[in-house]
Amino acid sequence: MLFTARFFCGIGCNLFVMPTKISPQYFFMNDKNPINNALRQIEQNLRYPESWQNCETHFVELKDLSSGSQWKSLNETVCAFLNTEGGYVICGIRETEKRYVISGFDTNNEDNLIKLRTDFFKNDQNILLDLSDNIFFSYHTIEDIQEKDPNKKTKTIAVIEVLPLGEDQKYVKFKETYFERILSADKEISRSRLQEHREYKAELEYAKEISTVNNATIEELDIDKINEFILTINKTGKKETPKKDIVDATNFLIRRYCLKENGDVTLLGLLLFGKDPYQQLESRAEVNCYYETNNQISRDKKYFQDDVLHLMQDTFAFVWGHIKVGRTHIGGGQSDPEFPEKLIREVINNALAHRDYHINQFITIKINPNESIEIKNPGSFKQKMLITIPQKDIRRIIPGVPETKNPKLANILKTFDKIESQGIGMATLVSVCLENAIDVPYYDLSIPDSITLVVPSGSLLDDNTARWLNAFDAYLNKKLKGSLNLQHKLVLAYLLKSERNNQQRRYTILLSPNNNHFEVLTTLKKAQLIQEITYDKADQIPVYVIDPTLTIDDFDEPIAQLLQQDLSSLSKETVDVLNILYRHNHYNEQAVKPSAITPELYFKYYGKNMNPIYYETLGRKIRKICSDLWQKKCLVKQKNGAYQLVDLSTKETEEDNHTPTLF
Repeated sequence: MLFTARFFCGIGCNLFVMPTKISPQYFFMNDKNPINNALRQIEQNLRYPESWQNCETHFVELKDLSSGSQWKSLNETVCAFLNTEGGYVICGIRETEKRYVISGFDTNNEDNLIKLRTDFFKNDQNILLDLSDNIFFSYHTIEDIQEKDPNKKTKTIAVIEVLPLGEDQKYVKFKETYFERILSADKEISRSRLQEHREYKAELEYAKEISTVNNATIEELDIDKINEFILTINKTGKKETPKKDIVDATNFLIRRYCLKENGDVTLLGLLLFGKDPYQQLESRAEVNCYYETNNQISRDKKYFQDDVLHLMQDTFAFVWGHIKVGRTHIGGGQSDPEFPEKLIREVINNALAHRDYHINQFITIKINPNESIEIKNPGSFKQKMLITIPQKDIRRIIPGVPETKNPKLANILKTFDKIESQGIGMATLVSVCLENAIDVPYYDLSIPDSITLVVPSGSLLDDNTARWLNAFDAYLNKKLKGSLNLQHKLVLAYLLKSERNNQQRRYTILLSPNNNHFEVLTTLKKAQLIQEITYDKADQIPVYVIDPTLTIDDFDEPIAQLLQQDLSSLSKETVDVLNILYRHNHYNEQAVKPSAITPELYFKYYGKNMNPIYYETLGRKIRKICSDLWQKKCLVKQKNGAYQLVDLSTKETEEDNHTPTLF
């Protein structure tokens, strides 16, 4: 697909042209930018109408803008994006009957787009806001393959990029209505949500980040760091004059909440621009990093004490330098790190952006090779974010609830591109997990005034979990009336592992229809493979658990019934082998080879680190157990070497009508 992008920032701005030619296959497989993926899907549909895919998502909306109602709808969508997680609006394309029609954007309407920044959106005080830092525009030319007139094949479309408002700026309204983005629709925000957020903003008026620091003076702020920040914000279209000295920067610092009117320096000012912030802030300006390993020589630790931006850079460099990086056959042997780089940056940056600066404690980051990264942060979650149902072993965290204690710091870090404008925090963790790039992340809240995020390495649908689900294959297919696809398996794996973590008093991130898993959750719920649990807020926030059958790991009772034997005197390995055989025989209706039992029990006994000697020893033991059970006529052995349990509860032996014994 060949298209050209022209970016414009408003009347009188210089336009520039950036031609881009992108290979469609590479584009589709490697670029996860929502707007690029949407354009890719549109181009694919134009070429192959039968391959239609809906490109409108939580982050992407199409607008034709050929009528007045469409312009009103555009304003509602932009309002929703501002109030949620941001997004893109493609202007000049519509979808009708599963077909994309490119009408193009009339550039004479450019002024109407630019007015989105200043003329439509008001805050609670009915003041029109200047949203130039949140709304950006670009033109793209796209080839309309379905257009028969060769002179009209190349058409111009406009793309509006909307960055979300900071929590201290939300919510804005359009024509007295506050909108939010839910899945691919713009919905009115409820009055209770609006009131709750107003109360939250009232709390922020007393945020620690804008409180003054005793004995700190303006001379302790670094003019070079201030000017570096000014150069950065100027790239977004705003014009702030660099400052010649710290006195010249006074008004700027006051406007940015880094300085009070009386000249007192705020915590925010020292965090961002302090020459030596640790001297005044102590552990609030510190991150301690550890690389833990059994090898004493390989262990490493570093203590960083600096402003927040340098803390982010230094901490990332330490973590990235210590995580495992392999190679993959994809892309000619490209690197395959243990954790995605974007995820590493985001969890570090969010730890510094959202920690509780009331608490004079440092952040601790610990790398456990081949296991996890742990980020221990001073602070706590508000109770409204937590769903705790002890009697059902449910512990979930609700994503998307306004929680940042430092909204002004967060907004400034967005300017430095240190916090992603979309998918911040928990949403990113869930997304990366459901992309199978990490295992299920969880939070340990057992220590007061401390939040520990653990991001396990590996994958959500690892070999052991895949084996577990495969053992229930026939059961799953009957309930679903078809085969599970990858997305079904990933969601089931997420819920299964969430429940296992919850049982260990760990909190996991709630999976709900609102965070883009609506179709999968709906399908699984209809098939009764997941269930909604009943609790006091179930009508507002559904909590899903997996079909209880899929969580059973102890089949001792039905096995004893089948074999007419007490299993208490059997070895642990024998009971475990019988359990795996029963699960496969009963729920997958298939016999099992010892070679399929070995990896599951190895993981159970030794974890994911492979020791070939232990593995082979265990394999021999399992083969002997199966052979002994077969000789005792408790198992049937098939020609391919697979085994199946015999139902002795209704079967008499051919010799003397006595049930065979396992002992």
